[in-house]
Amino acid sequence: MCSSLFGEISQSLEGADSLNVGTPFTFRIKASYSIRQVSIPDSLEDFTIIGSKQFDKRTNEWELKIVPLRTGPLSFPRLQVQPEIPAFPAEYTDGFRVNVISVLAEGDTLLRDIKPLKRYPLQAPFWFYSLLLLIAVLLAVLLIRKRHFKPKNTAKPASEPVPIRTPAWQKAIEELEQLLSSDLLGKGELILFHFRLSQVLRAFLESEYDFPALEMTTRELSIEMQRQQIRKSGEIRLWLQYCDLVKFAKSNPSAEDIEYRCQWLRQYLQSFAKLQEPESDA
Repeated sequence: MCSSLFGEISQSLEGADSLNVGTPFTFRIKASYSIRQVSIPDSLEDFTIIGSKQFDKRTNEWELKIVPLRTGPLSFPRLQVQPEIPAFPAEYTDGFRVNVISVLAEGDTLLRDIKPLKRYPLQAPFWFYSLLLLIAVLLAVLLIRKRHFKPKNTAKPASEPVPIRTPAWQKAIEELEQLLSSDLLGKGELILFHFRLSQVLRAFLESEYDFPALEMTTRELSIEMQRQQIRKSGEIRLWLQYCDLVKFAKSNPSAEDIEYRCQWLRQYLQSFAKLQEPESDA
């Protein structure tokens, strides 16, 4: 219970027992005044918020749908509750802890020996592959020596036109439009669609900021973005966590939510076109 001179708030949890990674639970806040908004901190890493809305306006209740992203005992921070009446000061909920268990069954934790390798009926002995490797090395040496003694052509090669490099943001938008026209959602390929959707943004970040975003986890990518002070890094992290929930936790977002995420990515990429426009002379 949190209280002040102007009002009071209370909080409760639903579905927070026996949690697994990707299992949503409900955090409900009730106030003695009408709630305008509940602020979510950018530093939230062990959880993701998949829903934040007014639950019941008559009873001044606010509901958040929360999904854990890691196992073990996790701490959820305090949240700022902003009232609609300007005279009321903002208040904070109490932080709490939940325990997230592994999704594996108990019997799956046992280690089992790997079966011995089987030889195929027509598999050659090991020395045969060594001989093939030696022959390949000798052919490579002969090819190099032949090129070395080849007479040089003194004629100057014709100059080739320099290809125009497509901007990374434009290439990413083209890939996004190709993905949307592939009708993967219509075929029920929800996980494959979000995997390719995540690859579009990761490939753009890798090309634009020169770090291996395609090979990083979302957590590693978030740390690199903070190190480089990349614009909108907090929104990018939440967007990638949404894709991870669909890919790994098998979350089932609505069509409106998918359209919103695609529209956000399109607007984010188009913002780079405005940044690269030449400034007009005064």
